[in-house]
Amino acid sequence: MRPTALPRRHLLIALAGAGLARPAPACEFFSSRLRIWHPWTRATRVDADTARLCMRFDEIQADDRLVGLVTPVAAGARLAGPGISKDESRLSLPLRAGQELTLLEDGLHIELLDLQQPLQLGRSFPLRLIFEFAAPVEATLNVDYAGLR
Repeated sequence: MRPTALPRRHLLIALAGAGLARPAPACEFFSSRLRIWHPWTRATRVDADTARLCMRFDEIQADDRLVGLVTPVAAGARLAGPGISKDESRLSLPLRAGQELTLLEDGLHIELLDLQQPLQLGRSFPLRLIFEFAAPVEATLNVDYAGLR
């Protein structure tokens, strides 16, 4: 065996491994007024018609309001969680300057309505967030966890 054969093999293995590695999907999305961190939901059953959308809003520089969203996986969305009645559930989420807001499964969240397909673990979908003042933000909705519902 030649003395250089072993290091060359290691180099080839390292290069092959580097080619297989994929960069992590971006989880931060920015508007001119704030940052959106990691929009996600759980995988759903085949017959599910809703899913809970969670994310965090931070670095909020000026008051704004999330007033809509568009995604090919749902026909609509509404605000949901403790203290939100069906009558006041339209999507109108205030975002206050200098504060942080985290949408959680068991707290305040956005409910995706009339799912167009089952949400499968590991999939990603386009998500357009529409604000009252800031320009719309093109984000990615990740299906991160196995569904329990």
